[in-house]
Amino acid sequence: MFVGHGPELLITMTAASLHPLLADLLSSAQACRRASDLDGAKARAEQAMSLAESLDNRQALSRAAALLARILHDRIESAEGLACALRAIELSVAADDPRSEALAHETAARILLSVGDPDAALPQAMAALRVADASQDPLALMAAMAALTNVYAQLQQWHKALEFGERYCESARQVGDKATESAAIDTVSYIYGCMAQEAAEQGDAALAMGYEHRTVELSGTALQMAREIDNRLGEATCLGNLAESLSNVGRHQEALALLDSWVADPARDSASIVAHHRETRGIVLVGLGRHGEAAELLRRSVAEAPSLPQEITACRALALLLETLGDLRGALDYQKRLFTLVSKQSSQAARRAASVAAVQLQTAQAEDRADRLQARASDLMSSNERINRRSADLQRQAFEDALTGLPNRRRLEQLLTADAPGLSIVMVDVDHFKEVNDHHSHLVGDAVLCDLARLLRASCRDEDTALRFGGEEFTLLMRDSSLEGLYAAAERARASIQAHPWPSLAPGLAVTASFGIAHSSEASTGLELLALADTRLYAAKQGGRNRVVGPA
Repeated sequence: MFVGHGPELLITMTAASLHPLLADLLSSAQACRRASDLDGAKARAEQAMSLAESLDNRQALSRAAALLARILHDRIESAEGLACALRAIELSVAADDPRSEALAHETAARILLSVGDPDAALPQAMAALRVADASQDPLALMAAMAALTNVYAQLQQWHKALEFGERYCESARQVGDKATESAAIDTVSYIYGCMAQEAAEQGDAALAMGYEHRTVELSGTALQMAREIDNRLGEATCLGNLAESLSNVGRHQEALALLDSWVADPARDSASIVAHHRETRGIVLVGLGRHGEAAELLRRSVAEAPSLPQEITACRALALLLETLGDLRGALDYQKRLFTLVSKQSSQAARRAASVAAVQLQTAQAEDRADRLQARASDLMSSNERINRRSADLQRQAFEDALTGLPNRRRLEQLLTADAPGLSIVMVDVDHFKEVNDHHSHLVGDAVLCDLARLLRASCRDEDTALRFGGEEFTLLMRDSSLEGLYAAAERARASIQAHPWPSLAPGLAVTASFGIAHSSEASTGLELLALADTRLYAAKQGGRNRVVGPA
């Protein structure tokens, strides 16, 4: 699903304080942004800043800076956007403009969320709330609620996200900003969609379906509101989200009719919106059993995706569809492409996060410079060390599983893409793991995964790597190992898991695992080996579990 665009920066300044050309530039920049003309929006916002500086109009300058920061965020220019947002905060404080200050804090929070740093985003969101509470400005409050809603959603603290999401909707309603209210409702709908996915993963189908129906209801309300005010961007976003939600609850024909009711206009609609609708249509067609049409549409979605995340989403959906249709060769081809795309996305995200971290540190340096001029040399050295540590932390976080400390699936994809010679693969899956969670609690389940990670790591040689593939699945990458050695290592690990004193975690707890082996001699690439090991893992599960299956 697409998430709403957040609160608009409404210009409500008196004629005496705002030059007519400034008003035109700012209004034009906002209009360009709503029309997805980000180049035009950026040019006009920069012109407004330049004119405001020449006229020494501080309030107009702070609002132009806040708007430019949001536009740079839209353009995925994260470091530049954060630097602009931080400057907008300084300008807003100097101009006594709480509205722009709150919006700039909200934009800074969004940028930090986009690079995967919700812990740094939360203080920005709280700062927006403090500004709003102190000023009692309703638009500042709307920006603060938007920031807190999105931060808690990314932290997966769903009840807090819903609490602030409802306040976000209410603040937009009180302001009378229908466009933002529609976006706020659609954001709450997105949260319910995430909760539905989480409930489904935990095996609670009834709860998941309840959340999905709530998602449909809210998306429909947001769509109707966008249509009432003729907000084409909001309408297109909400319509695509509603169609996706309808398909999730089995109302595929209704979802298709909804998509058919909207005709793309290249002159007004962004490539991202068009791609979202095309991909959603493909998913709906899968639900209708029109697999051939769906596959063709998803192939086009992959080929014409305007952004890397949308290409990844379409590629994943197509790989799953081809696997369902029995086209294993085609599914494997798109799975390989998916691994490459995800690895590329991880690298890009790490670079963006490092750039944003550098901006934050540079800002801290600037704030300290006046008070610490005598210690400038030592400050610079300390700052460089912090930058290096931050960059190292970001690289580590990108490739490490937070629960077990093992390398994660992103790291596996990176290693497999390299196609290292002499690489053998063992896939491991905990037997009946859902029963562990259901009978002993998710906390015990997490403890089981941590103990299992330690056992697998202990079973590896120095040149081997144990990784968490996802959920209760793990992977062992074994280098330059004979088939006999591979079997021996897997059997050793299997036996150690079975013999581990699991009742120490919970009375009556017993844990075993199944293993699938693929030797380096059986395939030419790591990705093909992974698919082969996964097939044998499935055979081990089908054959009774708690066993090792490899080449015959």
